[in-house]
Amino acid sequence: MHTGPGHSHPIFHVVEKGETLHISKRYTDWYKARTLKGKVGWVHRDELRDTLGLQGEEIVFNEADREAYRDRTWELGVGGGSFSGSRSLSTYLGLHMTRNLSTELRYTQAFGSFSNSKLLALNILHEPFPDWKVSPFFTLGSGVIRINPSSDIVQTEERDNSVLTVGGGFLFYVSRSFLFRVEYNDHTLLTERESNEEVDEWKAGFSVFF
Repeated sequence: MHTGPGHSHPIFHVVEKGETLHISKRYTDWYKARTLKGKVGWVHRDELRDTLGLQGEEIVFNEADREAYRDRTWELGVGGGSFSGSRSLSTYLGLHMTRNLSTELRYTQAFGSFSNSKLLALNILHEPFPDWKVSPFFTLGSGVIRINPSSDIVQTEERDNSVLTVGGGFLFYVSRSFLFRVEYNDHTLLTERESNEEVDEWKAGFSVFF
């Protein structure tokens, strides 16, 4: 037993095998426990392996961070990359409806030599293997893009177009509440011309979940 939740806190008591513990609190991977003799201290999750319950059943102490990652509800992220050759910055807010399915509201702004673009989209994201530390995902969505030409270079009007998006990527669980994310999106701009316009987007960024 440690005096506090961390290896930096000194050990003041050793619990014998088979001794009964009452666990009252958890802090990350540390559990506050009390012995039948009244000793109160903190025990690391690794020291509680093979612990049995009152009925003789094995108790599983999951990793705090991984458990929170699997059960996350909200996700907020920022990133940057290339939007059809232009520099881009993006942010998104995601809501996890199940472990496999989530919705995301995304905003992307691209800065090019001939025009600037602003894209607002609502996407559905599917993770087939959400328990993996590196989790692949696929996304499908739609939105609207506003393109503002650089008036000093080209004499065209700004335009708004509907957008259909398909894409995919990988989520890398880093630690605690942090994710690293890389993805590719293929945007189809629905225009009034004979053919629609295709835009490729590559980006990477960091996210937090809660």
